Amino acid sequence: MTSTSVSLAELNAEYDRCDGRPADSEEYQRFTTLVLNEPAAARLAQMDPFSSAYRQAAMELYLQLRGRAAEGYVLDRDERSDDPAPKNLWRDVSPWSFQDPDFVSEFLVCWAQMMRLLDFGHKNNLSILEYGTGSGQFLLMLARLGVKVHGVDIDAASLNLVRAQAEAQNLQVETEQAAFGEGFLGQTFDRIVFFEAFHHAFDFLDLLVRLRERLNPGGKLMLCGEPVVHEQGGAVPFPWGPRLDILSIFCMKKQGWMELGFTHEFLMQAFERTGWKASFHPAAGCGRANIYLAERTGDSPLSEQPAPSLSPTVKPNYSMMFKVRWKLSRWLNPERT
Repeated sequence: MTSTSVSLAELNAEYDRCDGRPADSEEYQRFTTLVLNEPAAARLAQMDPFSSAYRQAAMELYLQLRGRAAEGYVLDRDERSDDPAPKNLWRDVSPWSFQDPDFVSEFLVCWAQMMRLLDFGHKNNLSILEYGTGSGQFLLMLARLGVKVHGVDIDAASLNLVRAQAEAQNLQVETEQAAFGEGFLGQTFDRIVFFEAFHHAFDFLDLLVRLRERLNPGGKLMLCGEPVVHEQGGAVPFPWGPRLDILSIFCMKKQGWMELGFTHEFLMQAFERTGWKASFHPAAGCGRANIYLAERTGDSPLSEQPAPSLSPTVKPNYSMMFKVRWKLSRWLNPERT
C-alpha cells in the first residue's frame, strides 16, 4: 500500500474536513495511506526495540500524538468506549455497518483463514478464548459450530453486544470483562485468538509471557488482522510503535486507544524471546487475513537476554491493512446508531 506523507497542519485539515459527517469505506481506506511526517520516529528507528528506553520513547510518542500527555495512558479508561447498543444487532455492527461488499469480503477471508488454521480436526470440542472480541462476529460463528468459546474484552459495551447477539441466536458464549492475558481465572484453553486486537497491548512482551500460562499442552496462539509491515516505513517507520497514519492517530486522539504497528521481523523476534515458536501464514490477495500461529517452546522466556541483531532479509510480500472495529464504525456511520 502506497503512503503519502502529510504535515501536522494537513492532518488537522483532514480531520476538520470530516467533522460532523460520516465517512464511507473508500475514505476510510484513504485515511490509512496518509502518514504524518513525525521527526520523533527517526529516533525510535535507531534504538534497541527491546530496551526500556525504547519502550519509554514509544509511550512518549503515543502521548504526543494523542494529546493530553499529563493524563498518561490508563488501560481501563483509554481502551473502553461504553457506547450504547446499536439499534440493529445484525446490520449496525462492524463490518456489516459499512455496507460495502468488497470491504466485508476481507473479513470473510480472515474468518475462513482463521477457522482453517485453528486446526479443529474432526472434532469441535476445543476450548477457545478470544481476547478483544469487538463485535464478536468470529466468536459467534465458532459458537454456532458448537465450539466452547470464551471472550474477554476491557470494553463493557463490546461484551454487551456479544451477549445480546448470542442470546438472540440461542448460543452459548462465555464472556468476562478483563485485560489481555486475564479473565476466567484458573482456566486454560486449547486455542487463544486475537483478531485485530493484539496491537492494543502496549506491554505486549509481558503479555506474550503471560499467555504461555493460559494454554493447555499442545495449545496454539493465533494473531490475525494485525498491522504488521514487511519493513520499516510508511505508518510504521520503526520496529514497533504507535502507527502514524491519520486514521490511527484519529483513534488515539478521539478515543485514547493504543494503536501499535510492528515489523514482521521484530514480531517474530518477540515471539522467540518470550518462549514461542511462531509461523507466518500469508493470505493471497488479502493482507488483513495474514496470520501468525505460535506454539510454546520448552525454553523459558528470553526477555532478559540481549536483543539479537536485526536481519534485513525477512520480507513477506503483503499489503498492510488496518483494523476495523464496530466502535469506530459508530463515528464513520453515526446515522446508523
